[in-house]
Amino acid sequence: MQEGAWDVTQLEEMSGTRLSFHCWPSSRLEATRCVAPIGALYTPLRKLPPNCAPPQALPYDPVRCSSATCHAVLNPYCQVDFRSKLWTCPFCLTRNHFPPHYAEAITETNLPAELIPQYTTCEYELQTVPDQGPPCFVFVIDTCSNAKEELSELA
Repeated sequence: MQEGAWDVTQLEEMSGTRLSFHCWPSSRLEATRCVAPIGALYTPLRKLPPNCAPPQALPYDPVRCSSATCHAVLNPYCQVDFRSKLWTCPFCLTRNHFPPHYAEAITETNLPAELIPQYTTCEYELQTVPDQGPPCFVFVIDTCSNAKEELSELA
C-alpha cells in the first residue's frame, strides 16, 4: 500500500462498519452522478476497541434532528455552535437546539460522548422502548452471482 493512502480495512476494524462511499455527495447533482448506491454494512454486537466507542452503552435516548423527514442522530460530523447551543445536521442542514441537560454543560472542552471525534459508533440503552429480548438477525443473500464457488461457501 502506498504511504499516506487511506486504509479502509483499518477503519472497518475500528468501527465495525463498511461503507460503499468515502465522500458524501454535497449536492443533488453529485448524488445523481454516484455510480454505486450509497449504503453501509454494520457488524452487530462487535466488540470495538476502547478508543473507538464509549466504554459502555449510553444510558439515554439519542439526540435526533428535528426535521420531519430526517431524524438523524447527533454525531461527531455535526457542526456545533457552542455560544448559541445549536447543532447542524450534516444530512439535511437543519439547525437544532440541544436538549436542556446538554445545553447547560456543553463546551468545546466538555463534549458529550456523541460528539467526541473518535467515538464514531455509540450504543444507546433506549429509555423510551421496553426491552424486547435477545436480538434478531436477518441474513440477505444475493443469489444472482454466476460464481458457483461463492454460493457453495454458503452451504
